[in-house]
Amino acid sequence: MTDPHPECGAVVLDANVVVALASGEAGRDGAVTAEIARYGNMGYELFAPGVLAAEGLYVLCGKLNSGSLSPSDYATAVAVLQRTMAPVLPPPNGDNALIQRAEQISSGYGCSRSADGIYIALAEELARTRPTVLLTFDRELPKQAAKQAPSVTVQLL
Repeated sequence: MTDPHPECGAVVLDANVVVALASGEAGRDGAVTAEIARYGNMGYELFAPGVLAAEGLYVLCGKLNSGSLSPSDYATAVAVLQRTMAPVLPPPNGDNALIQRAEQISSGYGCSRSADGIYIALAEELARTRPTVLLTFDRELPKQAAKQAPSVTVQLL
């Protein structure tokens, strides 16, 4: 499979961005909504690796278990996660195409940062054919990308 619309820009959504939106994190959900709308108005398409759904559900479950989300807020957050993911496109060449590069990007960062490599690898792949930005709240991600994948533009919210 190849990139279906290389003439459009791309936004790679990090899981923390989608979780902030889905769970209504004060001060963060508005920033996410505004940036997604801004990029949408410029014709950018949204992308994420498949792991985003699992990471999102895991974090939302943790918020439920910690009491930071009530059962009804959790149900709403899961529904918002699903609606948010509806227009998000998968990696053009599938998640499998990202594995080796993601492992290289994550090398030396420890297991807790291994998923970050997949997001960076996806942004790197998309950036070969179109303007691409990786949207995140993770303050360490720009450093990791700069060191391991300097062609990737990371936008810290």
